[in-house]
Amino acid sequence: MAQPQGADVEIIDRSTGTPGVILPNAVRINGTEILIPSDAKIRVSDITEDELVTVTLTVFARSLSIRHEPADKTSRDN
Repeated sequence: MAQPQGADVEIIDRSTGTPGVILPNAVRINGTEILIPSDAKIRVSDITEDELVTVTLTVFARSLSIRHEPADKTSRDN
Protein backbone atom coordinates (compact mmCIF):
# COMPACT_ATOMS: atom_id res chain seq x y z
CA MET A 1 0.00 0.00 0.00
CA ALA A 2 1.34 3.46 -0.89
CA GLN A 3 2.20 5.82 1.92
CA PRO A 4 -0.16 8.79 2.45
CA GLN A 5 1.16 12.08 1.15
CA GLY A 6 0.16 15.73 0.96
CA ALA A 7 -1.95 17.11 -1.87
CA ASP A 8 -0.91 19.62 -4.53
CA VAL A 9 -3.38 22.49 -4.08
CA GLU A 10 -3.63 25.32 -6.61
CA ILE A 11 -5.78 28.33 -5.72
CA ILE A 12 -6.40 30.32 -8.90
CA ASP A 13 -7.73 33.79 -9.76
CA ARG A 14 -8.98 33.91 -13.36
CA SER A 15 -10.26 37.47 -13.22
CA THR A 16 -8.84 40.57 -14.86
CA GLY A 17 -9.03 42.41 -11.55
CA THR A 18 -6.66 44.69 -9.73
CA PRO A 19 -2.97 43.72 -9.91
CA GLY A 20 -1.75 42.43 -6.55
CA VAL A 21 -5.24 41.43 -5.39
CA ILE A 22 -6.15 37.75 -5.68
CA LEU A 23 -9.81 36.72 -5.61
CA PRO A 24 -9.75 32.94 -6.10
CA ASN A 25 -12.46 31.45 -8.30
CA ALA A 26 -10.92 28.09 -9.17
CA VAL A 27 -9.18 25.32 -7.24
CA ARG A 28 -7.20 22.32 -8.45
CA ILE A 29 -6.20 19.41 -6.23
CA ASN A 30 -3.53 17.12 -7.61
CA GLY A 31 -4.06 18.71 -11.04
CA THR A 32 -7.84 18.18 -11.13
CA GLU A 33 -10.09 21.23 -11.07
CA ILE A 34 -12.82 20.82 -8.48
CA LEU A 35 -16.11 22.58 -7.96
CA ILE A 36 -16.35 24.92 -5.00
CA PRO A 37 -19.39 26.89 -3.82
CA SER A 38 -19.30 30.52 -4.95
CA ASP A 39 -19.37 31.74 -1.35
CA ALA A 40 -16.82 29.22 -0.06
CA LYS A 41 -14.04 30.48 2.17
CA ILE A 42 -10.53 29.16 1.56
CA ARG A 43 -8.27 29.21 4.59
CA VAL A 44 -4.52 28.78 4.31
CA SER A 45 -2.52 28.41 7.50
CA ASP A 46 0.43 30.66 8.19
CA ILE A 47 3.34 29.81 5.95
CA THR A 48 6.47 29.42 8.08
CA GLU A 49 9.67 27.44 7.98
CA ASP A 50 8.68 25.63 11.18
CA GLU A 51 5.27 24.18 10.30
CA LEU A 52 3.52 22.41 7.46
CA VAL A 53 0.98 24.41 5.49
CA THR A 54 -2.66 23.35 5.79
CA VAL A 55 -5.56 24.38 3.57
CA THR A 56 -9.22 24.25 4.59
CA LEU A 57 -11.90 24.60 1.93
CA THR A 58 -15.40 23.46 1.06
CA VAL A 59 -15.91 21.40 -2.09
CA PHE A 60 -18.81 19.73 -3.85
CA ALA A 61 -18.42 15.95 -3.51
CA ARG A 62 -18.97 13.79 -6.58
CA SER A 63 -19.09 10.75 -4.34
CA LEU A 64 -18.48 10.00 -0.69
CA SER A 65 -17.29 6.75 0.80
CA ILE A 66 -16.92 6.24 4.55
CA ARG A 67 -15.77 2.73 5.32
CA HIS A 68 -13.38 0.50 7.21
CA GLU A 69 -10.26 -0.89 5.58
CA PRO A 70 -8.11 -3.41 7.39
CA ALA A 71 -4.66 -2.03 8.15
CA ASP A 72 -1.81 -4.11 6.82
CA LYS A 73 1.23 -4.76 8.99
CA THR A 74 3.54 -2.42 7.07
CA SER A 75 1.29 0.64 7.40
CA ARG A 76 0.92 0.12 11.18
CA ASP A 77 4.67 -0.10 11.69
CA ASN A 78 5.42 3.27 10.04
